[in-house]
Amino acid sequence: MKKRMTREQLFQELGKMRRQLQLLEECNRERQTTQARYDKLLESAPDAMLFIDREARIVLVNAQAEQLFGYREEDLVGKDFHLLIPEKYRRDHKKNVVEYFLHPRVRNMGAGLNIYGLKQDGTEFPADISLSPIETNGDFLVIASVRDITERKQAELQIERNYRIQTAISSVLKISLEPISLEEQLNKVLGLILTIPGLSSRGQGSVYIVENEPEVLVLKAWRTLPEMPPPCARIPLSKCLCGKDAATCAAAFTECGDGQDGSQRPARFPHGFYCLPMASTGKTLGLIIIPIEEGREKTVEEERFLTAVADTLAAVTMRRQAEMEKSRLKEELAEAEKRAALGRITAGMTDKIRNPLTAVGGFVRRLDKKLPEGSQEKGYVKFILAEVDRLENILRNVLFLSWGPAVHPERCDLKEIVGKALGLLEELCKEHSIAIERSLGEVPPIEGEKELLLVVVENIIVNAVDAMPQGGRLTVATGTEMINGAVYVTVRVSDTGEGIKKEDLSRIFEPFFTTKISTKRIGLGLAIAKRVLDDHKGWIRVESTAGAGASFVLYLPSVVSKGMRPGASDVTYQI
Repeated sequence: MKKRMTREQLFQELGKMRRQLQLLEECNRERQTTQARYDKLLESAPDAMLFIDREARIVLVNAQAEQLFGYREEDLVGKDFHLLIPEKYRRDHKKNVVEYFLHPRVRNMGAGLNIYGLKQDGTEFPADISLSPIETNGDFLVIASVRDITERKQAELQIERNYRIQTAISSVLKISLEPISLEEQLNKVLGLILTIPGLSSRGQGSVYIVENEPEVLVLKAWRTLPEMPPPCARIPLSKCLCGKDAATCAAAFTECGDGQDGSQRPARFPHGFYCLPMASTGKTLGLIIIPIEEGREKTVEEERFLTAVADTLAAVTMRRQAEMEKSRLKEELAEAEKRAALGRITAGMTDKIRNPLTAVGGFVRRLDKKLPEGSQEKGYVKFILAEVDRLENILRNVLFLSWGPAVHPERCDLKEIVGKALGLLEELCKEHSIAIERSLGEVPPIEGEKELLLVVVENIIVNAVDAMPQGGRLTVATGTEMINGAVYVTVRVSDTGEGIKKEDLSRIFEPFFTTKISTKRIGLGLAIAKRVLDDHKGWIRVESTAGAGASFVLYLPSVVSKGMRPGASDVTYQI
């Protein structure tokens, strides 16, 4: 039976309860104050904070987390934390979470991991996450502090880009001084350009330069994807988007167009692109084309970098052209000295060779009249006469090549000269089973020596006939071509022979050089043709494909021409 408390004991117990209640109220007030402070601290934290339990569920979030991810607190609490991780990273991230809860530890931000967050609207962003394990009331939680580092990443990328740009510019200057071909330099520089992060559309680009034709850009270096079509091999100035940009001699940035100007660029390149002309003193020397991702805007840093590269390549190209011009002048000087020496030798030997040769020819012709037809001696005499004529022809050609007759130009019709040459050589073509195709269009008159130009056309046609010993087709056409603002009359002579070997192309105009097996040809026809065209301010273009014949194109200025010959060489080659 419980002992009854006295009144005094009852008051003592009541006082004790009051003190305990007072202490409990003080503890509750302190708890509330602490909770308020904690909530205030949590909400004032600069980073988004999420409390995660062992099942990777979200227990608590702060206002910054709601703002960063775009969710309300009630939409996140109780949900799997991987809701905030992009789908492509979730599998690996789940493994990392399991490993972390097995070995919990403090992990600071910037621990070397590439982490991305996912907002409610589907936007991905690079993030830094620090982790801190805590235990409260027997529950183990992890506090994840999340920070959007998009701006920092952009700044790092910009620093890296600036470093790459400065390094690339230094490397371009070094490459410009390397003793390698211009084409190798252009390829190296293009490779450097494409190392700049984010500049090119998947590492694509091309470089063009102006070569023998001043109105045409020729592809010299390019990078493209296997599934993409190759860039245009030739771009006429002022004709398409790239050509128009190049003709302005100013850097241009073009977004994806609709092709209304007739250009095929938008269909071939579904994106924007930089066009950087390589220019000097208002003259276009080349062009750099760098495609970029669709919808991407240009930047001042990129344009300055590409302009600096274009200016450097323009200087390199100018230097190479000057070197080529210097080399050409040296070759012309050597050729002139060779001709002068040959002329002096020929002049000294002319009488010593021609006089006895004339005497031999005269006596042999007398014998020819006295010997009976069909005799063996008659055959010997015929052979001697043929060789005497051949020697006289060689001597005449050597004299022609050494000194050359003075040109007394008069207005003449090149179409008429070509027609006459074809008439004179028609029988020769029939003997060799060669069909002649004529396409003699009307052309403006030229100033020249008719007989000399007839020799040129004859030599070119005979050369084509010799290239088809088994027969074939000879095509001769006349026309006009506008070059550097001047009208040139052209004669194209094409054969269906075996073509010219690459290693022989640079030698076919040398005196006495021949690829013919027959000993009847001494290799002066093309050399004489080149000499005559030089004297007429013209030149020759050779186009040859192995096994598919060759074409010789003669260029002569018309009477309406006001420009100068465009090439740095009198002979141009194309394989």
